[in-house]
Amino acid sequence: MPSDLLPLAVLVAIAPGYLTIYLATHGRTGQPVVPDLRLVLQSLVISAVFLAVLGPFAFAALWSVRNKLELNVGTLVLWTGVLFLIAPYLAGRLSRAYVAWIDRNPQNRTSNLFRIAFPAAVPPTLWDWAALQGFQEGRFVVVEYTDGRRIGGAYGKPGIVLTSPEEHGIFLASEWKLDAMGLPIEQIVASAGVLIPLRDDVRSVRFFNPAANVTKESDADARKPAEQDRPARGNQGRNPGQD
Repeated sequence: MPSDLLPLAVLVAIAPGYLTIYLATHGRTGQPVVPDLRLVLQSLVISAVFLAVLGPFAFAALWSVRNKLELNVGTLVLWTGVLFLIAPYLAGRLSRAYVAWIDRNPQNRTSNLFRIAFPAAVPPTLWDWAALQGFQEGRFVVVEYTDGRRIGGAYGKPGIVLTSPEEHGIFLASEWKLDAMGLPIEQIVASAGVLIPLRDDVRSVRFFNPAANVTKESDADARKPAEQDRPARGNQGRNPGQD
């Protein structure tokens, strides 16, 4: 195979498996499908299963017309659709349905055996939703505790947000002083950032648009944070005030 076609071949090899995983897990966890080595290997395994099960049938249907494919485009398109669309869709949806049945019957022996091999995914939380929607991007984040304490700062590079199944938390690269209302009023220059675990003693997490919510004395400072990048897996974001 020519070397310039190798990336295309790899993409074709993982596509059915990736689509199956996406359809089976989308919306069931607090994390997006992360394109890492584990996902690639899982996709390859699932694609190999599809090929092992459906490949002989596709081979039997196409081998006899291999010299006249231009006259049998419909057959070629049909089997391409089966391998790359129909099979992944059905497998993903059936997987979701089966897992839903497992969750409704947790004491069933089959459910127990299944959960030994495949532990239940951590249900997404409100924090997962907010973090994955990027609510922290370009904003100040203020964490309020049940005892009245507050801590906050500007979310920006190298800021990190942790979502399920990891313990919830956020790293703010720029810590700010807060007024009596919890509004950011002044950057703490000596601070190198603040790491905030989000545990049961957190009452709320507040997000502020810098230009609209900080006091007039600090409004000019709120517009100065350095340029930031949009978060990837670690959810690195832009500093407040950056367009």
